[in-house]
Amino acid sequence: MIHGVSDSWVETTSIGTLRSDDLAKPALVFRYNRYLYRTNGVHLSNGGMGTVYELERRDDATGAIERIVGKVFHSNYLYQLRTDEVTRRDHHNNLAAMARIAAIEHPNILPTYVSAPIADNYLFVTPRMGMTLLEAITKHNLTPRARCKLLVQALEGLSTLHAARLVHRDFTLRNILVDDGGNVAYLFDFDLAMSLDDSSNQTYRSYYKGRIFGSPGWSVAPETIDQALMDSPINTSLDVYAIGGALHGLFTEQLLYGPADDMWALLIRIAEGVVIGGRSKVHYPDGFPTVLRSVIEGCLERDPAQRFPSVQAVAQELRGMLRELPDERPRDSKRKNTMEPQIAAARDAERAKQQQEAITTADPSISKENVASAERAVHEWGYAVERSLGRVKGHPIFLAAPRPDLVASGAFPDANVFPKLVTLIDLTKVKDPRQFVENWQQFFWPILKRVRQGLLTSLHKVIYDANTSSLLLFTEYVDEPRFGDRVAELDLHVDGALALGFLVIRQVAALHEQGMGHTNISPNALLFKGATATRTVMPAMIGLVEPAMGKEAMAEDCRALAGMVLQWLRPNRVAALHIRVKPMFEAMRSKLSAWAFDKGANTPGIDELLRLVSDALALVDFNFSVLRDSGGDLQEYALLLISLRLYHLLWPAPGVAPRPSQPQMKR
Repeated sequence: MIHGVSDSWVETTSIGTLRSDDLAKPALVFRYNRYLYRTNGVHLSNGGMGTVYELERRDDATGAIERIVGKVFHSNYLYQLRTDEVTRRDHHNNLAAMARIAAIEHPNILPTYVSAPIADNYLFVTPRMGMTLLEAITKHNLTPRARCKLLVQALEGLSTLHAARLVHRDFTLRNILVDDGGNVAYLFDFDLAMSLDDSSNQTYRSYYKGRIFGSPGWSVAPETIDQALMDSPINTSLDVYAIGGALHGLFTEQLLYGPADDMWALLIRIAEGVVIGGRSKVHYPDGFPTVLRSVIEGCLERDPAQRFPSVQAVAQELRGMLRELPDERPRDSKRKNTMEPQIAAARDAERAKQQQEAITTADPSISKENVASAERAVHEWGYAVERSLGRVKGHPIFLAAPRPDLVASGAFPDANVFPKLVTLIDLTKVKDPRQFVENWQQFFWPILKRVRQGLLTSLHKVIYDANTSSLLLFTEYVDEPRFGDRVAELDLHVDGALALGFLVIRQVAALHEQGMGHTNISPNALLFKGATATRTVMPAMIGLVEPAMGKEAMAEDCRALAGMVLQWLRPNRVAALHIRVKPMFEAMRSKLSAWAFDKGANTPGIDELLRLVSDALALVDFNFSVLRDSGGDLQEYALLLISLRLYHLLWPAPGVAPRPSQPQMKR
């Protein structure tokens, strides 16, 4: 019994009337089959999809009491179920897969005690284990051989799933539990599991629809995000790829792809492939067990057909290598803190004071109260505020990073440990806060998940924090970005300006197809991510803070887009066009100008604006014209047309300044 909690086992409710909030209350008792379950009111953690609480259960026959954990979905996810077809389909398939997993008895698969709907949510109950394999490496100071033995045990569980035509889709060290003694491993967390029978021989393109499932850097495979591989059929090779990430992670906290500054850079490396036809670019730190490299690289082949054929094949290979791995405990290389507690506390207090001053002085408009509110809000979700970055539409933005203590212990609730930009919307200053939150949860966030494609995954999560009465928008941090206000200074050729306009309009059009307007279209909301290795650029419209549904919001977007394209079409470049097409472009500029600035002019729809830009681009680029007539991938071609040029203009070599379109004048 938990201290201070009633020891009564008299039923007080039923599983059908139980609500998710009830798990935060102590001493509620309900029955499921031959067991009684009792809430303890103890919140354990927040995961990527749900919240976890501690419970107890008692066996009717023996009276034995066991500590267990119960998980329910976040309210954000439940809203997505109601509004998003892909989330709803995936959830339905996942529940069917979890029911099949619950029926499997295997010593290395964590049992599922309860998998059932409750009044307002779904409840999943499992045994409470000691820790994850990632945490056990440090806490038990596991030997290299012991680490691999535990991983092989988890592979036995994974192989059993595959034999039942089930795919885990997020096999990582965080999703392997270890008992208190560090002797037995259990595969768990089947939130993304699916049956191959439910995918009906679909491809990653048709089933994933451009979304990313799993843990980037660990279980996300190239075929799920790379256009050239997306037509591969969904199969168990997805999990085989993840084994390579898990095996690599047993011996280092560093990414197998090498250092990556942000999530976009990581996704690009995943898509490119880290092992191609046996040629490896896997990053191994000093002291990494050489004997394991062939297995890791055999799992991480970019082409699914070239990976190990099965989990059992990987497990068999690893068993044969166990004797070659050291079985002595690694020395603790961490320096002991020999400071007196008072000195250490004073040092930490001084650091906290300096950090607080740095945060508040970075932008005078960000008050100490703003910072304190942000720190309280993000701390609950495993983050710490690092600095303020100004405001967008009046709302403060902060750079927040995963809390080091959670990352070091393996307890951070998300595999994505890159810093985030957090926009904090104070709901006490919103006219109708309830409607605002509902709009984000029911409409805006599901739409954004639905329309985002490929590598454009800037918005990470949306969280309503009741404790601080705020809505938190977590966006992927981008290292060394460039913004659209720089484009006006560049001397873009006509085809480049039109290609960029085409790409940006297409992104906004995806929102308009769902009836949603961006409402913050401006050069500063256009971000460019540069890929140093390939010297290419990916553009993305960001700044989605206060989107809106309806024609008026979409008309506002179209006016702003027309103004941006007009700004990029330099008059000197239009004047240099062939005499045959110049009049058409001058007419186009007049039309864009009217749409952007003439309040009396009829505002075009996004399709009309896109058609105008496409027609103009077809006039000056024959290949675009041919592709359009033959139904080719215009977006991919437009990106190819502009990407390399923009990289050299926005990231010029040292000592080379971007050439302005007109002579600069001293002011």
